[in-house]
Amino acid sequence: MLALLSGCLGASAERPDPYESFNRGIFEFNNQVDTYALEPVAKGWSFITPEDFRIALGKFFQNLRFPVRFLTNLGQGEVKRSGSELARFITNSTVGLLGFFDPATRFGLGKYPGDFGLMFGRWGVPSGPYWVIPLVGPSNPRDGVGYVFDSVLNPFSLARTVVAVSGAVTSTVNGRALAEAQVDLAREAALDLYVFVRDAYIQRRIAQIRNQDLFESDTPEPDADDLYNLPDDLYQLEDEPNEVEADGLR
Repeated sequence: MLALLSGCLGASAERPDPYESFNRGIFEFNNQVDTYALEPVAKGWSFITPEDFRIALGKFFQNLRFPVRFLTNLGQGEVKRSGSELARFITNSTVGLLGFFDPATRFGLGKYPGDFGLMFGRWGVPSGPYWVIPLVGPSNPRDGVGYVFDSVLNPFSLARTVVAVSGAVTSTVNGRALAEAQVDLAREAALDLYVFVRDAYIQRRIAQIRNQDLFESDTPEPDADDLYNLPDDLYQLEDEPNEVEADGLR
């Protein structure tokens, strides 16, 4: 897979989106799926569940993604961060009742972003051209390969089919419900939503790889397979990007 990846990295920094026409078609497909399927279900979920429950459920799913964060931080040589993730997982899985609560943050245990695409980026693997993946959203060859590894370590992929599908659907719907305000704001404010999402994704990944997106916020982030990956702010591409917060959606 890494050999295949190396052959896909032909886009230069001056032309990060050589497949824009094709990407826009996939983006519009994802947008329609979200508008007519995922968004109505997420709104219904919000209607029948209290916000505190949705937040707690988001923390539960975030806690389940511990293996990816632990291994990818370890793969970057970040032993301290991996130790913090391990301590967080043990604390939140016990005192925090399987991760529905987050006492680890109150104990001063930091949260760090971690996925295989980020780890590959820290290893020096270039991102390659911008991609939009059906039903997944913004990506690139490096992060696409990383997403496969992330998925393998997803606990739901190891569960029985019914449990895996139920868990994945619940996580996606709950994450979309938590992101409702951000998605609505982006759709209303962006002159071109495709460009907004593309630039936000590219710039946030640059910031993360440059160690400028260290800590995640207390707000649980939706799963990586959400249709949209919008941060709260649009980061500006500069030679030395400003420090950014990590409370956006991946």
